[in-house]
This record gives sequence, C-alpha cells and structure tokens, in this order.
Amino acid sequence: MNTRKVVSRRSAQRRGLLLLAAIIVFGTGCAKDAELAKVTAPPPARAVEQASASGPTYTTIDAPGDTGLTLATDINESGQIVGRYTDVATGNVHGFLLGGGTFTTITAPPAALWTRAISINNGGDIVGDYSLIDQQGNKGVHGFLLHGGTFTSFDVPGSAGTVAEGIDTNGDIVGFYTLNDGSNTGTGSNNRHGFLLRNGVFTSIDFPGAGSTETWKINDNGMILGRFKGTTDSKWHLYELVGGSFKAVADYPGATQIAPDGYAHVGGLNVQGDIVATYCLSTCNKFNAGVHGFLVSGGIYTTVEPPTAVGSLAFGINSNGYIVGTYADAAGVVHGFLRIP
Repeated sequence: MNTRKVVSRRSAQRRGLLLLAAIIVFGTGCAKDAELAKVTAPPPARAVEQASASGPTYTTIDAPGDTGLTLATDINESGQIVGRYTDVATGNVHGFLLGGGTFTTITAPPAALWTRAISINNGGDIVGDYSLIDQQGNKGVHGFLLHGGTFTSFDVPGSAGTVAEGIDTNGDIVGFYTLNDGSNTGTGSNNRHGFLLRNGVFTSIDFPGAGSTETWKINDNGMILGRFKGTTDSKWHLYELVGGSFKAVADYPGATQIAPDGYAHVGGLNVQGDIVATYCLSTCNKFNAGVHGFLVSGGIYTTVEPPTAVGSLAFGINSNGYIVGTYADAAGVVHGFLRIP
C-alpha cells in the first residue's frame, strides 16, 4: 500500500483507541456536562434556497449564538450533521451535532478553546480535533473520538499535531498529522502525512512522490479519500486509496486548484464512491466568487452551490446524495448548508 507503520500496539479493550501510548481519556457523564451541552431552544434550520422546482433544494444551517461562521462538515445515513461554529461571546470555536432539529454543542474537555467536529459515522460516533492553547487551532492540536458520551483524545506518536477527519461504521479512523508546530503549510519540515487508525495501530499514508498528504474519509467498503500536494506544481489534488492502490482523481475541468488551503481542507465520500470537495477558478482564498463546491459521481462533475452564494465549499455526502458544506452570502456571512438532490 506504500504506507509505513508508525506504531504497532494493539488494544485489548476497544478497537482503535484505548490503551495506546500518548492517549488521554476524558469521561462525560451526561448531557449536563459542560463538554457536551445542549443549546437551549435552538431555532430550526431554514430552507432559504431552491434552485428550481425540479432541482436540488438548499437549506441554510446556522448554529445558535454563532458569529456568522458556521460550517457543516459531514452527514450520516440518519441525516445527523456535524460541523463547527464560532461563539459570539468568546470567539472560541465549538463543534456541533444537528439531529432531529436539535443543535448540540461539542467542546472537547477540559474547556478547549478550539473544537471541530469533522466526521460522523452511521452509529453516531464523531471525530475531530481540538486545542487547549490556541483559539485559532494552529498549535497544540489533538484528535478526538466522541463515542457514547465519552471523549477519547489521541495523537500519532511523535507528532506535533493530529487531526481526525473520517470514521467508518467499524470505527476505523483516518486523518493527518504534522511533524512540528510551524505554519503547517505542507512544505519542508511542515509536511503532512495521512494516517489510518485501526485496531489500535496507526499506519502512515503518503501518496507516492507527494510533498504532503492528508487522509480525509473512509467509507464502509474500505475506500479512502484524501488530498496530496504535487512536487512539480505545488498544488493540491485528490486521491483514492483502494485495496492498497493509490489513484489520483482527475481535477475539476478548468480548475486552477482543487481543495485549496483555507477551509477546503476536507471533503466527502459515500459508500457508492461519490466524492465532494472544492475547486477554484481564480483566486483560491477561502470564500470568493471563484471558489465552489463540487460533486463527482460516475465520472460526472457537478458544481454544488446555493444559488445566491458568493463562494461555497462542499464537505460531506451520504448514500442518499445529501450534501453538506458551507457558503458565504453577499454580506460576507458564512453559513452551513444541506443540499437535497
């Protein structure tokens, strides 16, 4: 598979995460705990965009109490959505779970300044990352699993930062790690490496010849999606990893950049192998008129964007083709969205 193992200690208790070196486990007793507190009387998500009578419907998602910066990052088969938002009172970033019309705030204990809920599997297990020291989430970043109300923190041994970005129904986790606390741009000593955490064993994933690799999602067929940085063009491209074989995914036709840095550091993969991610046609700077989400299904590329958006990003997709992501409106306010085909 052109991978290398970075640790090989097996868990005898629970697959993947317990009894590993450098693991810290935090318990949350009930929904009253500060680490997993339900937001009081949240307003429901609202349908504000519809492309046409026969086209996809877009529903805006805004977390209660946010500062105009809500990102929806994944959706499971039950329609549960995870993401992150910025708290208006503190400026801290929190994760969220949206299910059955109820928002639940997710803050990794103890009182992290930065928490991102990035992926959710069909059992409701959530993975992401957090930092206790950096409100911007650039330093001191750790991966976490939230399972049955209990947080488990983990780090790839020897890493400076670990980000968990995907989890399948079996509890296999993928993500990426960095080797120091620098700018994490994916160049020089800041190279990123993908990882797979399975049965307590971390396996490093590096696209052959790439300058940097991230691993984003793993579906229930074992297919892995991520991005790699080319050494000749210094641009990001998508890849699939199936049965130990890497395959580069063709760029969106005419795109200047696929999965640019900024918020577009995660994409989606469903069990059918459909992919969502982001491309740009001009300036690749987070949200502007040149940045768009896209879907590739059966080799067909389709732009995914609410009709009135000024820039959009697509992050997650389930087997029904429901897509979640984020967009900026004309006033520069950033919202999450749900797209129903």
